[in-house]
Amino acid sequence: MDTLKKSLAILCSILFVVTAVAALFFFNFERRAFTAETYQGAFARDDFYNKIPGLMADAMTTATADQSQFPIVMRGMGREAWEAFFRSLLPPETITLMGNEALSSTFAYLNMQTDTAQLSLLPLKTSMASETGVQAVLSLLGTLPECTFNQIAQMSLNLFSGGQIEFCNPPADLYPMLTPIIQGQLQFTAAAIPDQITIITAPLQNDPRQKLLDVRFLMRFTPMFPLAFLLGLTLFAVRTLKSWLTWWGIPFFITGSSAFMMSLIGAPVFGAVFQRMLVNRMSIYLPPILLDYGSDLAAAMLKALLNPILWQGLLLAVLGLGMVVIGYFLKEQNSLATR
Repeated sequence: MDTLKKSLAILCSILFVVTAVAALFFFNFERRAFTAETYQGAFARDDFYNKIPGLMADAMTTATADQSQFPIVMRGMGREAWEAFFRSLLPPETITLMGNEALSSTFAYLNMQTDTAQLSLLPLKTSMASETGVQAVLSLLGTLPECTFNQIAQMSLNLFSGGQIEFCNPPADLYPMLTPIIQGQLQFTAAAIPDQITIITAPLQNDPRQKLLDVRFLMRFTPMFPLAFLLGLTLFAVRTLKSWLTWWGIPFFITGSSAFMMSLIGAPVFGAVFQRMLVNRMSIYLPPILLDYGSDLAAAMLKALLNPILWQGLLLAVLGLGMVVIGYFLKEQNSLATR
């Protein structure tokens, strides 16, 4: 009978280690992978927000982009010119604010708090309709080669005819003529731009987010499995204080050491897994603007997941080792007492 109990205790200890390591990963992933704060901090460290003007410039220079609503001096601009314009128009703190709001809206959508994820364009509209917008356009023109006489003549004609203006740096004498035209058209453009755009919306039927919530619900309960095996281990093997310290200490030490080592050296493997998961599994949940930066998201997930597991594993390993050492000294004291 004792042999059977010991065998069952060993089986429970093995199952405890396996399920406890898995629970550390699943539980931490569920807690941290679905909050905007996780990615805001990671993106700030990785300079993700600095890429947003480039993304906006890409959107403005695609074949399907409609620039008819923009001032005539801005039509036909190339990608580099658009990126420079957005950087002049929006200071870094405003870009960061827009990015954070988009992330918060996205994860509110994923958590089924809303049915859409949206990007606010109010900071862009405010800047365009202000003096900042005019100065951004004039600064953009100032970076171009100086206009020739023929270009100045054509620019003057097109300003009144509404034709497309060839880009060049006009003389300062033309700035007073250009400024009210640019200001008026920027204000008109800002009024035409919506206050926010929807970057992802839930389907009317078969919302995939419900499956995601079901999976996350199971992740929250993964710690129950190692607790159950720990209870079985206690029932089958623990009889004294020394046996409790030993039978709990060894699995704790193995679990903590395994989690610590996996989080320490497993970053490349987990990074590849997260990136593949984002491409193959999360594409139906996330807006394209985030999927385009799957490597950034995967890196953020990796940091959010592995950092706490590293410290939790280390703490568990130290606790287990301490229990084993205390159990060993209790054994030595008992042996000395019987001599």
